[in-house]
Amino acid sequence: MRHKSFKWLMMACVSLATGIGCSSSSSLFRDPVRLVREPGTLFGRPRVEKHVVRIVALWEASHGKGVDEKPSRGFAGQILFFGPKSETGARVRGHVNIYQYDEFDNASEEELTPLHTFTFHPDTWDLHHTEGTLGHSYSCFIPYMRKHKEQVNCGLKVEFVSEDGQSVSSEITEIRLPSRSATATAANITRGFVREAQLGGKPATNTAPPSLDSLTIPLPKQ
Repeated sequence: MRHKSFKWLMMACVSLATGIGCSSSSSLFRDPVRLVREPGTLFGRPRVEKHVVRIVALWEASHGKGVDEKPSRGFAGQILFFGPKSETGARVRGHVNIYQYDEFDNASEEELTPLHTFTFHPDTWDLHHTEGTLGHSYSCFIPYMRKHKEQVNCGLKVEFVSEDGQSVSSEITEIRLPSRSATATAANITRGFVREAQLGGKPATNTAPPSLDSLTIPLPKQ
């Protein structure tokens, strides 16, 4: 009797193993794993785009905290990364460098030297992650690294370096930084208004300007 029970148990195990091997992605073997995953994650980790091919960066003159934790004029940015088949912004994992150019002239043929390079390590950059109608994006404030009060024309470039060492860069965005007093006023413009204007849509109306604290995460010490 015990021999027959053991034989039956072995046959059942072989049958189950065969069924698992031939089943589709909706098999009983895989479904329990799916149940413990959070939406948008892979084995408990956020899904990230490993092959970034394009970066889109939207910038506006703004006012926030400098690297010395003091008020500073600078640039509020929303940055999106796209993979080969991405239709919306993707989540990424890697180092991000943001190059700031002073007195930028797009027509100049001289080799550009950054005024300053802001480097974000993967864990730090992930703190800037948000998700909305454009997909995954990253918002940050980049302070202008000179202290004079005059209007200036600047350039900003975003570089992404993946964990396997591959890099891709955005185009240099030319942006005019108004004088210090004018920049403080410009900081009250909503991000939605500027984003819609740069994307070619109609600006939103009746939208209260958000607090800069909700848009800015202090930069790491250099």
